[in-house]
Amino acid sequence: MATKSLGFFFLFLIVLAAHETVVQKTEARICLAPSGKYRGLCFRESGCDSTCKKQDHLRGGVCQRFACYCQRNC
Repeated sequence: MATKSLGFFFLFLIVLAAHETVVQKTEARICLAPSGKYRGLCFRESGCDSTCKKQDHLRGGVCQRFACYCQRNC
């Protein structure tokens, strides 16, 4: 009976150790670069965002200081 309990205990430890060693996914850093395609002052981020996504094939765009900046992975 003691060997059965010991076997279940070791099986439990193996399952627990396997559960704890899950690989964690890290977020990529995001860099900003001025958009070369967006024209005019940037007031609405939706236009900047769509320009960067469609024309430059990047993550998106944001307005900063009335200019459109495209987001990309560093």
